[in-house]
Amino acid sequence: MKQSPRERLAGTSLTLAVIAVFSIFVFPVGAPFIFGSLSIVMAVLSKGGRSTMPRNSRAAFKISMAALILNAALLVFTVYFFIQVLRDPELQAQYSETLYQMNGMTFQDLLDQLGLSNGTPVH
Repeated sequence: MKQSPRERLAGTSLTLAVIAVFSIFVFPVGAPFIFGSLSIVMAVLSKGGRSTMPRNSRAAFKISMAALILNAALLVFTVYFFIQVLRDPELQAQYSETLYQMNGMTFQDLLDQLGLSNGTPVH
């Protein structure tokens, strides 16, 4: 049975919504915003000239919104944690030790590599 363009857009929207959710764990920050936004656009486009969206589109819209909100929360938490590490010397030492055990570099080395340090230790 051949699907209508409306049904194909709804199916594609749902697929992109699921990809947006999984990309939060694989490629955080960028990919979920791209896939989630595309999913929302396709969900709205699948509405066509009618007053309601297909069921798949409604589900995709809700899933994409949840993925976008979760990804934004993850981004805010990450920035907040990084600022806390920059401000607290004790937390910085603990993070630096863990970072050294995992990657062989200290927190100061990481800041230097990212170009966020002017050569003076962060306290």
